[in-house]
Amino acid sequence: MKKTDLLYGEEHWEALESGDPEDALNTVIENACDTPGEGFDAIAERIEWPVRILEFARMKINHNVDTLAHIALEAVLECLDEEYAGCDADDASKPTDKMKAAAEALGKAVHEDYVPWTCEPNGEVYEYTRDEARKILE
Repeated sequence: MKKTDLLYGEEHWEALESGDPEDALNTVIENACDTPGEGFDAIAERIEWPVRILEFARMKINHNVDTLAHIALEAVLECLDEEYAGCDADDASKPTDKMKAAAEALGKAVHEDYVPWTCEPNGEVYEYTRDEARKILE
C-alpha cells in the first residue's frame, strides 16, 4: 500500500478495487449476478448503464511535520507527567532541545511514511456502456 495507489469504484462504494477501472466494472457485473452461470444479458438488465467508475486517490495528510512533532511530544510528556509529576500545574515538564529534535524526526518520518486509508475522487471518471462491458468480458 502506497500513497500513490489509485483505487476504483462507484461513487457509493465503501470498498474500492485496486488494479484498474475494468476490475471495478467486473465487480459491478458480479454484484448484479443472481445465479451462478447466468449470462451477460440477464445480468446486464439489472445494471443501470452507463456504469460510471470513479478513480480515487488517497487523501493528503493535513498536518505538517511541526504539528505532528508537537502532538507527539505533548502526548508523551502529558502521559509521563500524569504518572510522575507533582500535583501543581506548574510542575508540567518542558521539552528539552533533545526531545524537540527527536519529536521532529518522528514527525518527519510519520509525515513521509504514513499512508491514509481514506480516499477521495480525483476527478477521473470512466464510463462503460453495455456494449463496451460485453467486449471487455469476452
